[in-house]
Amino acid sequence: MTTMTPCHGLYELMDSYDGFILDQWGVLHNGVQPYDGVIDALNHLKQNKKQVVILSNSAKRSDDNVDRLKKLGIKSGHYKAVVSAGEVTWQGLKEQKDAPFKGLGNKCYLISRPNDRVLLNDLDIEVVDDIEEAGFILITGFDSPAVTLEDLDPVFKRAVVKRIPAICANPDMVTVYGHERAVGPGAVAKRYHDLGGMAHLVGKPHKTIFRYCLTKFDNVIPSRILMIGDSLQHDIAGGAGVDLDTAFVACGIHANAFKTGMTDEQRRKAMEHLSQGYGGIRPNWILDGLVWQTAEAALRERERARMRE
Repeated sequence: MTTMTPCHGLYELMDSYDGFILDQWGVLHNGVQPYDGVIDALNHLKQNKKQVVILSNSAKRSDDNVDRLKKLGIKSGHYKAVVSAGEVTWQGLKEQKDAPFKGLGNKCYLISRPNDRVLLNDLDIEVVDDIEEAGFILITGFDSPAVTLEDLDPVFKRAVVKRIPAICANPDMVTVYGHERAVGPGAVAKRYHDLGGMAHLVGKPHKTIFRYCLTKFDNVIPSRILMIGDSLQHDIAGGAGVDLDTAFVACGIHANAFKTGMTDEQRRKAMEHLSQGYGGIRPNWILDGLVWQTAEAALRERERARMRE
């Protein structure tokens, strides 16, 4: 059984790992601003010559995520590559060579945030308003709370009868924006599946996107790569699924399960309780956030240094 060890910052992990796959939303930022300590942590990883790949279930292409990160102060020098579920989806829709994209055709019924058709840019694909005309459903976002999952049922039921497949370019069940939580695209795909439809999820926790990430590292073996994420279902399970060590960040989507000022033992117990609620998914490490060193750990280091003088 995986031992879940509380960690007081990335500085404790430098001897064990050379490569880091970092989830974007919930680890680096909350959609509005970076979490405290993130830029400093990235700078330290760079100084220690560690390789970083940023992984996102974002339904946008990699370049769009690069632009978002830049606006938040996370620059290209902080990482080797950005990999997104949207990029993998875009490439699949363009080529339509392999499952689940093979033979989809060029007419799709789009479910997204209002007026968001960015993922279809430069693709020979027509968006249709009538589900009867569609060759496939493309799910890139969801207009929550203006639209509910139940509102989609009439269209989905017609699609099920016609055996129209759905492609979900972001498997997240919940999206985080600032302090708000909303229904994610993954929940839309699940609704279609529950009604009897064929729903294909692109992104975490599926092995394809993690294996793609591994190709972005230069001469780093998988046993020296750590996956850091805030979602047990997507980040931790996905990393473990390709035999990577994993670290869980408590400030993201499961933040309500943890309290400020917890002791290591309290944090471990909270993690164990959360793990049991998600089928026993367990990370190797537990971090409060993506920081180089917590304030408490830094204070202890200063005290030890003072005593050595």
